[in-house]
Amino acid sequence: MLWEGDTLLQVGARALAILSTLTEAPGRLVPKHELLERAWPDGRVDEANLKVQISTLRRALRGFEGLIRAEASLGYRFLGETAPRNPDRNIPRRRFSMPRLLTQPIGRDNVVADIVRLLKENRLVTVLGPGGIGKTTVALAIAHRLPDTIADETCFVDLNSIERDDQLYGAVARALNFPVGEAPTLEQIQVALQGRSLFLVFDPCEHVTDAVALMVEHVLGFSDQVRILVTSRESLRIGAEFVWHLEPLEVPPPSLIDTAANAARYSAVQLFTRTAAEVSGDFAFDDESAPAIVELCRRLDGIPLAIKTAASMVGTLDIGEICRGLDQRLSLLEPDRQAAKPGQRSLVSTLDSSYDLLPYNERAVLRRLAHFAGAFTLDAAVAVVGDDTMDASVVREAVVALANKSFLIVNHQTRPPEYRLFETVRAYAATSFRAG
Repeated sequence: MLWEGDTLLQVGARALAILSTLTEAPGRLVPKHELLERAWPDGRVDEANLKVQISTLRRALRGFEGLIRAEASLGYRFLGETAPRNPDRNIPRRRFSMPRLLTQPIGRDNVVADIVRLLKENRLVTVLGPGGIGKTTVALAIAHRLPDTIADETCFVDLNSIERDDQLYGAVARALNFPVGEAPTLEQIQVALQGRSLFLVFDPCEHVTDAVALMVEHVLGFSDQVRILVTSRESLRIGAEFVWHLEPLEVPPPSLIDTAANAARYSAVQLFTRTAAEVSGDFAFDDESAPAIVELCRRLDGIPLAIKTAASMVGTLDIGEICRGLDQRLSLLEPDRQAAKPGQRSLVSTLDSSYDLLPYNERAVLRRLAHFAGAFTLDAAVAVVGDDTMDASVVREAVVALANKSFLIVNHQTRPPEYRLFETVRAYAATSFRAG
């Protein structure tokens, strides 16, 4: 038997073992073999028995059966939130301005768990990566999963709503529901945070990096009970910062495009198929469509927002047509200008906002770097990009700056290091070049 709120659920030991495993880390994809091992530790058992126990749990959770979700043929997730039944701690952790996590992130379970562990030892973690790689989704997953032992309160500060450095304190005060005037001071923010065990999330920060860095450094200096997570294209460059480079979703290697079953093991493919199934009831992921989908995910560098944008086209275009359209570059970007849903940032608007933050020289260099179809060295960039109006030192400084701002992928395993544009950034830069 198991208590769910005020309801007594009557389930057997096998079902209870499965539920306990699922709720140990809400949102994590638990493979079938792990559930089988926990529920039947004494020996092998057919997967049909697992389905029977899952059905039993869903019936017991009547009205909330959707909390247990099957992920294709991979396993199951528990989508709810859990808390220990502790009579001495009846007040749940307070959350301020916390957006809902509408969908569970795919391929980020280990990342979220690792950053949660980092936050136990480090008071400032910056999640770094290019636009569209899923920094906000990861930050939300961390905020929802962070244990009460780390902080009593969580506050999510959405910085998309501000444009200037001097608006930062107001955004923080509003997120905390702190009654201050239109232009609160840092001292007033300090009063609002004084003595509070708080987890602060700043998302995203690249357009107000200097102001966030100054504030974060001050907050960490006057309070030892505040922990901070920052998402940005570039680091804050302050002493206490631990930088986590968020990698793209995993894509199958070039040799693995033979079957849908093999391709489905990779998170980029999982995201594509989930999104495609949501927009088209006729979508079928099988051995015939798998090679094209794998190629699409690979050419999009495993960038979640780019993959979702491409997958959203399956309702009107064939997979092969979407793949062929990548060669035209605009095919991935132009429909997106009209397709953004209210409250959601589109791929092109994400690229627009990042590009607009660049100084003139870096914009010019980025546009010219779009001529490279693959990897290039710094010397090659100077040779191709430089001209009478832009000497070698300007090009070198711009390339390094673009790499620091997550516009370029850097391979430090080669000598000299090689740079490469994300395919979506290359397409965007080429579009910007044609637009002048």
